[in-house]
Amino acid sequence: MKIDPETRYEDLALYVKDHLEFIYVGDVKWSVAVLVLIIYDAPLLLGFSMLLKIELLWIVLPFVLIIHLWWIRLMIKNPYSTQLEVILFMGVWGALGGISLFITFVWVIFHVLQITSTVFYIIIAIVTIVLVYILVKYQLHKYSGDPIKERKESNQYKYMGLVTASPGIGYLFYVLIEKNTMLEDIISMVSIYFFAIICSYTAAKFLHRYFFMKANMKYVIYQPHGNKKKEKLIKQGVEIK
Repeated sequence: MKIDPETRYEDLALYVKDHLEFIYVGDVKWSVAVLVLIIYDAPLLLGFSMLLKIELLWIVLPFVLIIHLWWIRLMIKNPYSTQLEVILFMGVWGALGGISLFITFVWVIFHVLQITSTVFYIIIAIVTIVLVYILVKYQLHKYSGDPIKERKESNQYKYMGLVTASPGIGYLFYVLIEKNTMLEDIISMVSIYFFAIICSYTAAKFLHRYFFMKANMKYVIYQPHGNKKKEKLIKQGVEIK
């Protein structure tokens, strides 16, 4: 994960430079808001609307509180002073969001469809674990090579994910159809699971990026890129980090 300190920044491959970059500060606040309010809150509320059970709220409440309190902090703080923190937030958001949405997905299936088959939940759990493993392995594999050589983009892991997910998703559809589940409920449940996987992908990508950046701070360039702009912000009392 650590780049040879004798390597010059100019010699790094483009995909490595991209992985060492922060999110543009002008887009940070609305980007984070979209993650929290649309990609996380919307499917979570969808699950609650299908179930209306207070027990689910107590289970996911710690995840919800951590995500929203941290999000509020980032909305209040100057984006120049939270550049590295935003990368960590997105990784943690993905992990907590993926776990809590998966819990919601399973909870909804159990209580709405009243599926009690242990085999069903084992299959869903195995498929999800393998998918997450593939996502994490993809990130590790992508940045394990020579950082100064450009790499050819491969769809190997994408196809592996699709192949792995297909049997589980097919089995899920089979059970839902066999239960005479309404189309709206099927779409809702699949949507919750889909967003859980999106969160998992985000977790794998940004947690890796955070630790990759921490291990190679020599090559990390904070915004703004111009020295005059940085000096102006520092004079205004803004801590750039």
